[in-house]
Amino acid sequence: MDVLTRLNVIAAAALEFKYAHTQVWRGFHMTEDEERKARERDEIAARVAAFRATQEKFKREREEYFVSTLENARKVERPSLWP
Repeated sequence: MDVLTRLNVIAAAALEFKYAHTQVWRGFHMTEDEERKARERDEIAARVAAFRATQEKFKREREEYFVSTLENARKVERPSLWP
């Protein structure tokens, strides 16, 4: 399972846990519309967190690729200009 899939699973589980535990007190003071809006905000927050994690992963991979490419370029033996 790749990192993005894991993050999405974790975010979904966190949201389910939050909904299960907040509905007890939320339902008494919030209308259905307010609850729907709160769920949408939570979902957006989870998606933004997953997006940021993905971007960090890409950044890390780019940096690793740069370092390995630079190391490989330095290992290449260059021909001498002087005979």
